[in-house]
Amino acid sequence: MQLDRLTITLPWVDSRLMPNRKNGLHWGRSQEAKVRARQDGHMSALVALGRNTMPLSTTIPVKITFAAPDGRHRDLDNLLAASKASLDGIAKALGVDDKCFRPLTIDAAIDTRKQGFVIVEIGL
Repeated sequence: MQLDRLTITLPWVDSRLMPNRKNGLHWGRSQEAKVRARQDGHMSALVALGRNTMPLSTTIPVKITFAAPDGRHRDLDNLLAASKASLDGIAKALGVDDKCFRPLTIDAAIDTRKQGFVIVEIGL
């Protein structure tokens, strides 16, 4: 079956990947978190895709919604930067380069269960 839309749910962004937190720190301090985020993105995309296929082109619209675990203010641009490894994993699972993800729309929400998660919708 061919899907025209794919919804992927990821865990909340690891704070070690936030650009404002890792300034001046050795790259190795965040490497484990990057690898884990890339694996999570890859596996979550494969699970969401299942046995289906998705027609992909040179531009793939993507909407990312960050559902925060609490009401603290977070910059959406920092959350997007911290999600780079996850997006790389999703792109690898789909067999595309992540530069094809455009337009890229980001939004914020609050998780009422206070766990936090990220929803990536591909092919709007």
